[in-house]
Amino acid sequence: MKESPSPAEAAVDSFLRRHQVSGDAVLAVLLAVPLGLVSFGLLRASGSPLSLRLFAGAGLLVLHGCVVARRLRPLTAYGLAAAAMLLLVLLPPLHDPSGAYYPAVLLPSSLVFGLLLYTVSSRLDLLPGLACLAVALTGVVLVLARFWDPASWGGSSGGYDLVAWRIGLSAGLVAVTACLWSLGRLSRVRALFLAELRAKAERAETDRARERAEAARAERDRISREMHDVVSHSLAVMVSQAEGGRLSGPGSPGAAVFATIAGVGRDALRDMRGLLGVLRADGGTAPQPGLGDLSDLLDHVRTTGVRVAVQEVGDARPLRPAVDLTAYRVIQEGLTNVIKHAGPVAAADLTLAWRPDGLHITIKDDGAGPAEAEAGVGLAGMRERLSMVGGTLEAGGRPGAGFELSAAVPYEPRSLPSSGS
Repeated sequence: MKESPSPAEAAVDSFLRRHQVSGDAVLAVLLAVPLGLVSFGLLRASGSPLSLRLFAGAGLLVLHGCVVARRLRPLTAYGLAAAAMLLLVLLPPLHDPSGAYYPAVLLPSSLVFGLLLYTVSSRLDLLPGLACLAVALTGVVLVLARFWDPASWGGSSGGYDLVAWRIGLSAGLVAVTACLWSLGRLSRVRALFLAELRAKAERAETDRARERAEAARAERDRISREMHDVVSHSLAVMVSQAEGGRLSGPGSPGAAVFATIAGVGRDALRDMRGLLGVLRADGGTAPQPGLGDLSDLLDHVRTTGVRVAVQEVGDARPLRPAVDLTAYRVIQEGLTNVIKHAGPVAAADLTLAWRPDGLHITIKDDGAGPAEAEAGVGLAGMRERLSMVGGTLEAGGRPGAGFELSAAVPYEPRSLPSSGS
């Protein structure tokens, strides 16, 4: 398969396509410098009548001007150029100061017509291209008629046989015309072929993207079904059992515990359903909590019986989403550890210190703290989350009794460690 062009090549190609007229104007100037200057120099030095030189000069100007519009209006430019060439063929011969005569069509600027023939052949379909070829061949016939007898315009066969002159002239003009037209057709076929290759590549890329999207959607659907069939079902059973326990003894001390379990289970089930909805949506993202949701988290913790006191030091400032989520998860995990390990009547102090170097979170409780194995798993998860934004974590028992967790979260997420290191 053809390799894709480099960004530099694509940029140059795009620039040239957008500035076709400007590019052709530059080309017209470049052609006018060697060809136009020589042609107009010959006209200026000619001893022919002024009117004849003005007509010839007008034809040359039209030829050079048609180069500017050769790709913007190829058919119009070619028609004007053919008319200018017809004018040069029909004009009486010019003569230089030495008295030598020559047809105006022999002026160097006439070579520009070959470029216009190539352009129109490369830009038009086959039938219009053949019509343009017929116009060019008609011009060849007219030129041959004009040059057929050198004596008629004051020229000489140069001592060569007149038949050889006519055969060579005819073959040369026809061959040049056919070659220029064929090169234009070859350029058009190549352009169409490359366009078809690009279209096929784009279709193939679209098909691959659609296949990747369908595969990703199928995988999300599979994960969604697994979570619905396993996790959601288990949560629903837990809520049902907790409600049954609460209703079996409404006045018992355990009724409040069952109510808390049922409430937590319903919240988890609702969050799970929201996550399943995101999985089933293409490219969806679940809303993430932050410190703005801290009050709801504290209310939820307090319903379990844990007393939480909150202290905020310094001026709060907005956090980046990744940092905001990390701070919330650290507090959530820290208070969850208090609920699990400090007991239902524990007290916890949460301090948010907004310092110049970042947000410092401290959670202290009066419980026994987590066991070593459980602390290793939970604290490792918090350290990993904090490391992703450049934060740090310290945790351990307090002197006397209790457990203390201290996390430092930078205001701006720092560069993450590379996956390969």
